[in-house]
Amino acid sequence: MFDELDFKDIKAIGWARDYLLNQKDGLTGHIHEVGEPFSLKTWEQKENPKPEQAFLGGINSIDDSWVPFEQNGYWIDGLIRCGRLLDDDYLINLAKSKIYPSIMNADDDGFIGPHFMKNKLSWPHAVYFRSFICEYTATKDERILDALKRHFLRRPLKDAFLNKDLRIISVRNVADIEIALWLYKETKDQRFLQMSIESYDTFNRMFQDDKEASLIDKMHDITLKGMKSNAKVRNNHGVTYCEICKLAAILYKYTGNNEYKKAAIKAFDKAYRDNMIVDGVISSSEYLNGNESSHAMHETCVVSDFTWALGYLFMITGDSKYGDWIENAIFNAGLGSVDDDFRGEQYFSCPNQVVAADDSNHLPFFRGEEWMSYAPKKFLACCAGNVHRFMPNYIYRSWMKSDDKLVCFMYSPTVINTIVKNERVSIKEETLYPFKDNVKFTINLDKSYRFSLLFRKPSWSISTYLYINNEKQTFNMKNGFIVLDRLFNDGDTIEIQFQSKIEFIENAHGISVKKGPLLYSLKIDEKKVINGYRELNNCLFPHYSLYPSSKWNYAIQKDSRPIFNDGLLSNKPWTSSNNGISINVDAFEIKNYSLLRVSHFKKRNLPRGPLYEVNKKAVFTPSVPKKITKDRIKCKTNITLVPYCTTRLRIAIFPLIKDI
Repeated sequence: MFDELDFKDIKAIGWARDYLLNQKDGLTGHIHEVGEPFSLKTWEQKENPKPEQAFLGGINSIDDSWVPFEQNGYWIDGLIRCGRLLDDDYLINLAKSKIYPSIMNADDDGFIGPHFMKNKLSWPHAVYFRSFICEYTATKDERILDALKRHFLRRPLKDAFLNKDLRIISVRNVADIEIALWLYKETKDQRFLQMSIESYDTFNRMFQDDKEASLIDKMHDITLKGMKSNAKVRNNHGVTYCEICKLAAILYKYTGNNEYKKAAIKAFDKAYRDNMIVDGVISSSEYLNGNESSHAMHETCVVSDFTWALGYLFMITGDSKYGDWIENAIFNAGLGSVDDDFRGEQYFSCPNQVVAADDSNHLPFFRGEEWMSYAPKKFLACCAGNVHRFMPNYIYRSWMKSDDKLVCFMYSPTVINTIVKNERVSIKEETLYPFKDNVKFTINLDKSYRFSLLFRKPSWSISTYLYINNEKQTFNMKNGFIVLDRLFNDGDTIEIQFQSKIEFIENAHGISVKKGPLLYSLKIDEKKVINGYRELNNCLFPHYSLYPSSKWNYAIQKDSRPIFNDGLLSNKPWTSSNNGISINVDAFEIKNYSLLRVSHFKKRNLPRGPLYEVNKKAVFTPSVPKKITKDRIKCKTNITLVPYCTTRLRIAIFPLIKDI
């Protein structure tokens, strides 16, 4: 099994550093200057929130007051991780101003947080306390460890389930296990392990029977029994599924109970099988919604939570496939849901979005509203908080280790400085991966010594070449990893070159194009309309809509002969203006494939709630037609596809022409 490095042991360089600096200059460093809930004081004060601060999609009551705490908890976690990877004083101090005051304000019994949440919903704490773990592993500040110990020892975790909140919310109380088990790892105090097992057992007893539950409250899929079944996974909220199913993996890590391991693996294999979208994330709008339609999309929250969960799956299995899954999610779905300068993000994001406006959400859930526009939102700001986490976590977890092994799980330009077999090892990793397929490592040691160094071979690599000190090497493979077990010397260099090919992938009645870990899409020219500003009137972070101003009504054939153009890249390769790689493919312009402009439609205000008629103008991206007849084909042409991550308006699932 593998563990994370401490945050003090890894720093971002190259394009990874530039991306995190982009986050700093964008929403991560300034979202509190844009509007609520991030402009509010939450964790850093002891008082209960004011009534106007208690919002969840427009519902104002003290019962919903936990929501800004969840949303700010996401942001603070991303903020401190971004800051520590950069060694950036501004970000670190901003995060510390929201971490240490809550420690100082703790109750006499150790409870951290506002009074209204005491002995009630603990889910926001599980989100928030991840920032404590980051800060502790970066600084070893004992105040953090002592505060968490006191908070968790004040009562058994299982008592959280005495609270009678909504079933869909109270089920998340079990997520505290993640923090308690980290405390067990750090302290070796058996009480944290025991309370975690008891809480998980209580959760499974309470939620495995769905007979009396409404459709929105069915939780059987995420219990141990449900995770191990072969049934289709469709009933659960996407964030809830990822956050709770990962707990079995963490429990296995500290108990060795194989039932936990089998359940965790099965749960995510099923989610992938039943709900994976071509851009790398399971459908979640907000519930898991399958992958049969090109209209399927996902919350941006799930990019962070899905990839975070998969990191634990790798830790307990050592299976390289989880690295492939995470990279697909981060470099396609993740980067595709934010704009180039990290000043706007989507709540819902989709492989096909010809329009991203305040009336373009084509899902039944809040259809015709602004959930797809690139803007930080007040209505429901969980994604505006969670979006800060996915890239720092990708970079941080790109390296992991065991007692005698160091593993490059994913590829990102970094410098690490850690201990393996009681000796210091420092490695500088230089790469433009995933935009280029080669990686270089330079090893720095105090003395020569033998240890194991592992590098993941991506499943898409059709040929892989390894060079040590510029000499080509043969290599051994295990579980999808190149294994180097040898005597390493100070100054050794290792270079790995992967080779990818262009692939056509049929999905959602259409066809998509990938090369290596990158999905390619047709970039649509944009007309940008500023809709206004949030309540703090920050002109650097406008609320805007995007409309198409170029053709996009193309279909392609599977037997087309694509041409890859290996263009120039700058230090910001995730942006359209700094990325010159592309794929040219033959296509056919088709008729009767255009924006859907409607004046009335059916929508719902709950993910599984009833539909009702709405009289309102809206504009939607059309779904991919199941069949293209000859009379719809206008002319043959050649189109240029670019990396999905560089686009906002795009087509990534094309209508498929099977015969002409």
